[in-house]
Amino acid sequence: MFAGLNIQKPAARHPAGVLMRFALFGIFAFAITTANAAAADMPTADERAVIEAVEKLGGKADIDAKLFFEARVSVKFETATDGVLVALKKYPQIGAVDAFDATKCTEKGFAALKDLPNLRKLVLGKAELNPNGATAIGGCKELRHLGLVNAGLTDAELATMNKLTLLDHLTLSENPKITDKGMATVKGFERLQVLYLSKTGITDKGLLELKPLDGLRTLGVVGTGVTTAAAEAFPDGMPNLRVVRK
Repeated sequence: MFAGLNIQKPAARHPAGVLMRFALFGIFAFAITTANAAAADMPTADERAVIEAVEKLGGKADIDAKLFFEARVSVKFETATDGVLVALKKYPQIGAVDAFDATKCTEKGFAALKDLPNLRKLVLGKAELNPNGATAIGGCKELRHLGLVNAGLTDAELATMNKLTLLDHLTLSENPKITDKGMATVKGFERLQVLYLSKTGITDKGLLELKPLDGLRTLGVVGTGVTTAAAEAFPDGMPNLRVVRK
């Protein structure tokens, strides 16, 4: 009874048109994302003034969008002095300070750093830290990233930094006076993801002290008393750590 009916299927949409619309949407979205990223890297007028001030002090500065949005200026100095560090405290937009050579800095300069309210990253090379200097750095409680390479640190001085509980990256390499005893302080930094202890005085005993740091992703103990067997066994039970760099 339906022999005379002519039933036609609806015409399919042309796939090329659909693909073209998707392609155009992708290009548009990419352009928006790129533009937003570029805008995020552009300094504000206040940030530009800070960058210029840092350059007058002999350093370099740029915007690091990964820093806290109120303090995105990252500054670097080949050589820093107390005068430089004291001058920086006038600029709350600074969120990162990196000094390749801090041998001319004393506790006076380090104490000024705590006046940077949103300082998230501090890297000091060759800093000759005494107890007062270490205590001053321990007052920078917003730090997430701390690097103190070849700073003459001892276990006792490290203990004065135990309030830096927000740290996720800690580099203490080339401080041979940091020993197993100092790991009691390090394991208190519960948020640590990256930890470098190369050329320190730790041994297998100190390494075991770090077991509570289950957020670790990177651990370096090159040039220490840690044995290969202990380094290979350490990642067992550590959910995020695959290899200990020995």
